[in-house]
Amino acid sequence: MRCQLKKAQFDAMCRTIKKSCARAILTIAVSGCLVANAQTPNASERITLDNQTLDPAIQAMLAEDAARFAKPDPNANVETPEGRAVIRSQQTQIWSSRTAEPPELHSITDNQIATSNGSSIPVRIYKPTPEEKLPILVYYHGGGWFIGGIEASDRQLRQFAVDANAIVVSVEYRLSPEAKYPAAWNDAEHAFEWTVTNAKALGGASDAVCVGGDSAGGNLSHAVTARQLDQKEIVPLCQVLYFPAVDNRRIADMRETYQSSNLFGEGFALDGAFTEYVLSIVFPGKDLTAPEISPLFDEPRQMPPTLIAVAGFDPLRDSQRAYAAKLVSEGNDVIYREFPSLIHGFIQHTAVTRNAVRAAQETAVAAGRLAREAIAAHKAKGR
Repeated sequence: MRCQLKKAQFDAMCRTIKKSCARAILTIAVSGCLVANAQTPNASERITLDNQTLDPAIQAMLAEDAARFAKPDPNANVETPEGRAVIRSQQTQIWSSRTAEPPELHSITDNQIATSNGSSIPVRIYKPTPEEKLPILVYYHGGGWFIGGIEASDRQLRQFAVDANAIVVSVEYRLSPEAKYPAAWNDAEHAFEWTVTNAKALGGASDAVCVGGDSAGGNLSHAVTARQLDQKEIVPLCQVLYFPAVDNRRIADMRETYQSSNLFGEGFALDGAFTEYVLSIVFPGKDLTAPEISPLFDEPRQMPPTLIAVAGFDPLRDSQRAYAAKLVSEGNDVIYREFPSLIHGFIQHTAVTRNAVRAAQETAVAAGRLAREAIAAHKAKGR
């Protein structure tokens, strides 16, 4: 069902619960490189916070990770190129192993987008059927602009392309600290413009291109849309945002603002230490409230129809609710889905729990429907 909530209703959703609530005590490391200091609970104790209960399979996964990464891997050193390569390789393996095996597609093609500075942006193009003029989604992976890539997101996007019945262009933008802000943002914009130019050859249409992504990739999606609006260029017809990073201030500010940051900021796959690290390497010396860094603080805009999918046990949850409320208050069409038993990154947990499978499938189908509705509305407006 489409979420057509008024601003007051969204504000009610975003009210914080008592600050005396117990803090979560599970912990997870990101490939063993950043481990929070926390105590692991008894595996038989179900975790219930903010009137929602964590999926038991996810809870078991987090407990396993806490044990696995209790002793950091000496080869996973964030300070060296070799160490970062180890971390990124490990994370790709983890994401892939926790994502269900997808079905066969009509075609999967790798390509390179040439840039003006002589470099290139790798992309992978998924076409689920031979049908022509399918919607196209330019997709930006998550990972804090530090990890992730085409291979890490491969299984999830194969499944998404099938469920949405849409062509997906997966973008391997540059990562930090090797390429700091705004490198990834420029790559994201360039990839969208290339897709629009080549849409017909890809099996779609230039006026039927959407943007989407998870976490950091959701942030990039908003930035691409805003840049296209500012430049009065072709604007994405829709946005598909999974647990997007829309408020990227320091953890202290986040915990002062959002109860979800306090409740789920340690032990639920997106810990404060990792977040602080990526902010320091991606945005050194930058104003973290700048609209392109934190879209929640962007000026009012007429944005395209937007699907926002959120996890209940995500420290970013309340900022995502606030972003949805902002779009609604500005007169934009928003489809909001919240999955209370899941955590940040749930589209990479489809081999872990059926709840993640249902969430991924439901949102992909909704995204395909949203894209087709946006295309139809665009054509009707042009008549």
